[in-house]
Amino acid sequence: MALMATACDDGPASNLSFTTTPDVWSITQSVGSAGPVEVAVLGEPFGDPSDRAAAIVADALGGAFTEPWLRFEPIGDKTNVPSARLVWLFDPAPGYNADLVCGATPPKTHVTGESPINIRAVFCNRKRPIAAVHGWMKRPADPNDGRFRILLQQMGRQALTGRG
Repeated sequence: MALMATACDDGPASNLSFTTTPDVWSITQSVGSAGPVEVAVLGEPFGDPSDRAAAIVADALGGAFTEPWLRFEPIGDKTNVPSARLVWLFDPAPGYNADLVCGATPPKTHVTGESPINIRAVFCNRKRPIAAVHGWMKRPADPNDGRFRILLQQMGRQALTGRG
């Protein structure tokens, strides 16, 4: 029995922290029909620049939805941040506040290299969070870890549908 409890602590696991509207999926459909849902990453989960991490997240999210029109891309022009975007924080610093994620001064991250990895995903629209998800798992060795990709997909579905 103790082994089973320990395995649960390794994750991957996630939960929907909040939504500010019951129509999160409607907003996702509107954003996705106009072009790709843009992805931003704060933190460096594998010591890589956040641009590479954003590409990893966008790639994983591509397998999370069956809608062929729903695509994901890293934010290209960081000087012109889109009003709707999915922001990921890897290992947010203590005092994390989801309200700050969509604003001009995002929360800090801190690299611990320890297990577990903590992840937050916040769906922003018009500089306000409309859904937030918290996830965690035993720190993966690399971005190709299947459980890590499953966690990203699960969190993406939760954030962009407002369910889960």
